[in-house]
Amino acid sequence: MDGRTPSSPDFAPFAEQLAGLSLPVCAFDHQGRCLLWNREITRWLGWNAGQLAGPSPLALLFPDPAARRAVKKELGRRPAAGFHQWSPRDSQGRSCPGLWTLLELPGVRLFIGQDLRRRQLVETQLGLAARILDNIDVGILITDARRRILLANPAVCRITGYEAAELLGRTPALLASGRHPDSFYREMWRSLEQQRRWRGEVWNRRKGGDIYPQLLAISALCDEQGRVGHYLALFSDISQLRAENAELEHIAQYDALTGIPNRRLLADRLVQAMARTHRHGTRLAVCYLDLDGFKQVNDQYGHPAGDRLLIEISRRLKQILRPYDTLARLGGDEFVLLFADLPPGDDLASVMPRVLATVAEPVRLDEGQARVSASIGVTFYPDDEVEADLLLQHADQAMYLAKQGGKNRYRCYDSAQQQHQHARQLQLQQLEQALLLHQFRLYYQPKVDLHNGDLVGLEALLRWQHPQQGLLVPGAFLSQLNGTRFESQLGRWVLEQVLHQLDLWQHQGLVLEVSLNIGADHLLQADFADQLEQALARHPAVAPGRLELEVQEVAALHHPQQAALVLERCHRLGVRIALDDFGTGLSALSFLRSLPLDLLKLDHSLISDMLTNSDDLSLVSSMLHLAHSVHRPVLAEGVESPELAALLLRLGCRFAQGYGIAEPMPAERIPDWIRGWQGNALWVDLKDRFAGG
Repeated sequence: MDGRTPSSPDFAPFAEQLAGLSLPVCAFDHQGRCLLWNREITRWLGWNAGQLAGPSPLALLFPDPAARRAVKKELGRRPAAGFHQWSPRDSQGRSCPGLWTLLELPGVRLFIGQDLRRRQLVETQLGLAARILDNIDVGILITDARRRILLANPAVCRITGYEAAELLGRTPALLASGRHPDSFYREMWRSLEQQRRWRGEVWNRRKGGDIYPQLLAISALCDEQGRVGHYLALFSDISQLRAENAELEHIAQYDALTGIPNRRLLADRLVQAMARTHRHGTRLAVCYLDLDGFKQVNDQYGHPAGDRLLIEISRRLKQILRPYDTLARLGGDEFVLLFADLPPGDDLASVMPRVLATVAEPVRLDEGQARVSASIGVTFYPDDEVEADLLLQHADQAMYLAKQGGKNRYRCYDSAQQQHQHARQLQLQQLEQALLLHQFRLYYQPKVDLHNGDLVGLEALLRWQHPQQGLLVPGAFLSQLNGTRFESQLGRWVLEQVLHQLDLWQHQGLVLEVSLNIGADHLLQADFADQLEQALARHPAVAPGRLELEVQEVAALHHPQQAALVLERCHRLGVRIALDDFGTGLSALSFLRSLPLDLLKLDHSLISDMLTNSDDLSLVSSMLHLAHSVHRPVLAEGVESPELAALLLRLGCRFAQGYGIAEPMPAERIPDWIRGWQGNALWVDLKDRFAGG
């Protein structure tokens, strides 16, 4: 299009079609600014739209002041619509006589011209109008003052389905859909009487009965005395536009994968539901649901399979909900269930187990069968009387507690619990900062052979050199890391530090073995064995057999198959494996045989009261018997006295560590301790006891 697209919203739907007509067409607003200047008029007059962009385009077209005044006078009449013979100047200054049809639209004057130099003057005004009507895709109706249809162009017939003969003499009421009340039409005609124009969207009916939306502009055409002689209506079918808008609105409010509401629509419904609770004296529940094990499905079967699982879970959950409840997907594997209009006291105790059971049912995929569970956090409004976004946040926090509590369960929001959780998050941030500021230290506690006094290794124990609280032991902070991403990050740091220290001791002539604890979540990561292999490769001078991984018994019992696979890979690298806290997890013989274990460590809680508690003594004796039956050596933790050491030796446990042997110490003190160990009181007393026996 050579001319500019008009800014008037009334004119915009028709501008593109007018610009493409094979007739010269231009349009101006009532301030004289050029809104449209098509290619045909450019070929005729030579001017282009850019040249007419100034404040007074008439000065270019009618340089003679008298001619310009005559044109302005005709344009100033009301109504100005009609046919005019004007002779504008072309870009070469030549007069171009033409016949112009002027249509007065809302805010726009539309001129359609004909070059009288190239066409016979005998072409009538009606013939010219007929060409316009036949070439335009916009429906044009002209009625008389009594609203009887006098003219309908072909576009009207295409849009409405009526033949022109069926419309002539009838009123536009023939097209009414019945959707609009009488007040709508009264307001329309009031606008036409007072302002001589009306514009808007209406619903009309086609001949076949289909109802469709229409963009409509009506102008009243008046004679010189101001009396209405005709009405001009221009309209277009906007069904496709409406459908596209509806599709865009659906995309904006619904999740593309599952078809359920997204975060935006959920927010709207949540606000509405909160308002209803106050009006009706009810309550609502916001349930934040996160799938457990979804990442493993993606990793094992691929993302397309994961998508199909999400679709199936969404379908199942929708079947549980009532028609006025909402299921929304926030993204990934996170969903929100909104239970509205609950009676007072309803705590969803009967509903939430059904939700958990529904999610936990196996899902058949093309690639195999998948199983996930759900961790759900629930908060109730107005019990939890906060804004909508905080309700979601509180439900999210409760969900996190459910996941920490073992997954496949739900937890209700509790402000006291959340304060504790907030304090935990704060400490976790401090721990992450401590790692960046190099505040963590590794201390080493010796492990000895009670039979001959040999040093058999060291255990690396974490300490936090807190800037205000001093040196903190793991019990003061390590539990805060369970289940967090920082647990594995800190675990990788400890592994790297231990290997580095082994390297340093080797350069000092000390060939030592060191064990370190591995957190359950860190160990069960899919790439843990790869992390270990890469760490060993960075320290080629350290033999893998000098490194021992201590795995908590409870963690291995909870995930026996996965733990066995990971530990087997680590064992093949040459690394030793020890089962920590042996005796606290009710180990079975089959379980011990399934893991590649080099050592079992008796927990200090079993050792400390052996001398005074016969039950503990019997339990330790049984655990040692179990260990010997699977040919696994045992090390006892918490050995504080020669009496304990002697009793353990008599029971068949020859390896030990504890404060009676040595307290944990910095790496630089280890060489001195080794040199002085033979003079340790416990060892001297133990030698004397057995030498005398």
